[in-house]
Amino acid sequence: MRTKKILKTALITIMSKIVCRMASYNCKNVKRSIDSIKELCQSCDIVALQETWLLPDELSYLSCMDSDFSATGTSAVDTSAGMLRGRPYGGVALLWRSSAFSNVNVIQCDNPRICAIKVESTDRHFLVVSVYMPTDSTSNLPDFTDCLSAVSSLIDNNNIESAYILGDFNAHPTEPFYSELIGFCDDQRWSCVDVKELGLNSDTYTFISDAHGSRRRLDHAVVTESCLSSIIKEYVKYDVLWSDHFPLILECQLDVLIPKITSHTLLDNKVLWGVRSQEQIDRYRQECHNKLRLIDFPAALRECSDHKCHKTEHLKIINTMYTNIVSALCESAAASRILGKRRKKKQIVGWNRHVSQAHTDARIKFQTWILHGRPPQGVIFNQMCESRKIFKSRLRWCQNHQDQIKMDILATHQTNHDFRAFWKCTEKLNSKPGLPVSVGGGK
Repeated sequence: MRTKKILKTALITIMSKIVCRMASYNCKNVKRSIDSIKELCQSCDIVALQETWLLPDELSYLSCMDSDFSATGTSAVDTSAGMLRGRPYGGVALLWRSSAFSNVNVIQCDNPRICAIKVESTDRHFLVVSVYMPTDSTSNLPDFTDCLSAVSSLIDNNNIESAYILGDFNAHPTEPFYSELIGFCDDQRWSCVDVKELGLNSDTYTFISDAHGSRRRLDHAVVTESCLSSIIKEYVKYDVLWSDHFPLILECQLDVLIPKITSHTLLDNKVLWGVRSQEQIDRYRQECHNKLRLIDFPAALRECSDHKCHKTEHLKIINTMYTNIVSALCESAAASRILGKRRKKKQIVGWNRHVSQAHTDARIKFQTWILHGRPPQGVIFNQMCESRKIFKSRLRWCQNHQDQIKMDILATHQTNHDFRAFWKCTEKLNSKPGLPVSVGGGK
């Protein structure tokens, strides 16, 4: 029995290739589906659950399902509203094999539809996200896009390029949510790998209705661009009968993920070089005045007028005075270093010229739609949808024409004889050499 369990373990090493098996499963009540979840834990290393139906004070139940697994989760039930009427609802969770991933950090998510962990394996870091999207209806479209945006923001804020997003997206091909999902993936350079590998027109399904037996493909596995090469295989496990959903299995080769190179020798340069604003110049002048006036001119130098003086004590006095002056100038330069807030997210070239106005219009139309009670149809609804469509179209055009826009900016600077801006933009275009992963075989 022990040997059989070891053979079923998903994290295996085959010819020095680390293979990890992940599962996404809408269990529709984690307590009722405990047996099928335990079965998944025997064959998988990471299990993403949706519709756990747990109350906030029941989340500890997740860690008790399998002694080899650690867990985290969120509850969608608001117990502060008073007595719960009807059954619990929603909730997502993530389970991971403790022996396979010893360094795992749970990421705090403000959205109850999202649960995420950051896995650090040697020099390869990646995120795993479990999501449960609202049902496919026009009124839920804003919540759907907000959830996708929250996942994107989660990846950006953690500064990680590799992410696996698993869950019940409620996005059946040919329906509105699926079109929205694919459009968002194109914008972010993500891939819906189950559709990409298994085919859009295949007979694959992940959900079967208990009421009328219809089959739908609601569960998906989405990965970022850097994870695409790690995908080995995807399939649906149809021998699970505890839920109306079927687990979607994803096999990944983790050792092909690009290692994250971290430099530990970066120094904070307190002096800001380059063009200075008038405010910085004035502040530098004032700081220099305040610090230089505190430096006394030594009496020994006033009394000694011999330009061929070689007295050791006089040379020491000169060196000390020189050091004090240089220190005063450096401290003044550092004190006059005025920086604006750095943007955490990289800005898209051409945003201000081509996208900004459309983004503003879309936000105004969206707020107007909310103020009117989120009508599912009518003039206000159509204006909101049209403004979003225009914004996404212009954003996609900007992303696809980055090189052209950069060349147009350079041409404009040259035409205007603004050579300082021209060379500044040219310098940004020059790619800086990266750090090697290894030198002479050493990491």
